[in-house]
Amino acid sequence: MKRAAIGVFLIVWISLAYFWHARDWNTASRLMLTYSLVDRGSIRLDGLDDQTGDKAFYNGHFYSDKLPGYSFFAAAAYAQIKLIFQFPPHPIDAEGFAYWPADYAVTLVTSGFLTPLTAALLVVLCGRLGCTPRIAAMLGLAYGLGTPAFVYGALAYGHQAASACLLGSFALLWARGEKTRNWSLILAGFLASYASVIELQVGPVSAILGIYAIVLVLRRKLPAVGLLWFAIGAAVPTLFLLAYNMIAFGSPLRMGYFFHATQRFAQVHNASNPLGLGAPDLSRVADLTIKPARGLFWYAPITLLTIPGLIALFIKRRFDVAIVSAAIIAAVFVVNLSYPEWSGGWSTGPRLLLPLLPFSMLAAAGLLAPRPKAVRWLGASLAVLGAVIMLLFAGTGGRIPDPQPVPPGAVDRLSNPIWNAVIPVWSGDRLPSWAFGRRFTHTLVWRIAPGWVEGLPADRQWIQFLPLVAFQLVATTALLVIARPTILKPPTNPADSPGSSQAASPAPAKPGPG
Repeated sequence: MKRAAIGVFLIVWISLAYFWHARDWNTASRLMLTYSLVDRGSIRLDGLDDQTGDKAFYNGHFYSDKLPGYSFFAAAAYAQIKLIFQFPPHPIDAEGFAYWPADYAVTLVTSGFLTPLTAALLVVLCGRLGCTPRIAAMLGLAYGLGTPAFVYGALAYGHQAASACLLGSFALLWARGEKTRNWSLILAGFLASYASVIELQVGPVSAILGIYAIVLVLRRKLPAVGLLWFAIGAAVPTLFLLAYNMIAFGSPLRMGYFFHATQRFAQVHNASNPLGLGAPDLSRVADLTIKPARGLFWYAPITLLTIPGLIALFIKRRFDVAIVSAAIIAAVFVVNLSYPEWSGGWSTGPRLLLPLLPFSMLAAAGLLAPRPKAVRWLGASLAVLGAVIMLLFAGTGGRIPDPQPVPPGAVDRLSNPIWNAVIPVWSGDRLPSWAFGRRFTHTLVWRIAPGWVEGLPADRQWIQFLPLVAFQLVATTALLVIARPTILKPPTNPADSPGSSQAASPAPAKPGPG
């Protein structure tokens, strides 16, 4: 299983390294705070504010409107990158521009690192659910290459960092046993809390993980003191966020969402309702699942196995994984239904649902481990289909606008962006108004030979992606060949059978890519 996890990590990470996307407001807001922290030791964006419309204005100064979790993590990476590669400080008082070399490096070691790390962790957790290394590797690759995680792994959004924290926290709690260490519980609490410091909307998921820790204590799967260690870990990011808010906005209970400098966002977010949440709009269920504009099943076909997988987990009495996964999936979905900007704006699929994807993969593992070959082939087919779709979107920049009203008789391309917006770009049609200035995003091939790529006919510029596809095919084939076909026995700890009285004996395999 270790070889499968390492192989998945490398395949996903190298695939993400192939892309260098242009900035947008969302990425620039986080990156400007990163650069300001390292280049000048400040949390203010003054002089960098023209790079983004996602900003707050308070007491005469500009700040990022985002929570600071991603940027502080990225700043630690950027400080080392800047030292090694001698990047100059980001220009001050410059008009907005699309590319800056540090953007690529910082993104690759934040979102670009945490996405394959999450995929590798999924391999290990799927093995604990009884998947063979091959099936576990397939699910890890399905997540990393065949869902919007692939697109956002190459963008400086907070989704992938928050997802990694949430899955890591759950993995540490699920790995309980006689050899559970205090540090692992502290880390579980830290990760659960830090996810909410990256993205406030995952707060309900952090709470679910806290409730799970309490349930483990009540079921005597963890000692009572374990809850204290979890709480200590969770307190650290919380205190960090309160301190940041105090320094930036004069109160620990204020945040950037209260002081939006862009009127459109100020109409949604305010001091009384930072996320602008309302009652869940159930009419959006179809929009977020089956409709092609933003439906999850179109952009992550493997998620079609989620509900059957949850049922399979319950039948197998894998109650911990089934209940926690179902609760997290439901919480993320309900928050999205309650948000006025539910579509995610310019995005690939329903980007605000990304934190539920790792837990959807765990549900799929419940269905595929072990199952008849027909079911496993179905899973593999859905994974491949998702990878093809994600490559199409990643190649065009990964950010497609919301559908807009069109004149009678006109083609509403954005209501079905796969067929009517993205594929026409690949086939050489006239560029749409939303394109980022070029037919395709920057790739490694384009960076090496831009003149050659630009000199190709419009309907042949997709050739620059052939090296990536070849690498993925060869590496995936090699991984499936070397992966051992034996089934990894589930842990003897009766973690998922609350009615059992058997004592926990051997500690389950330590979760993690290595």
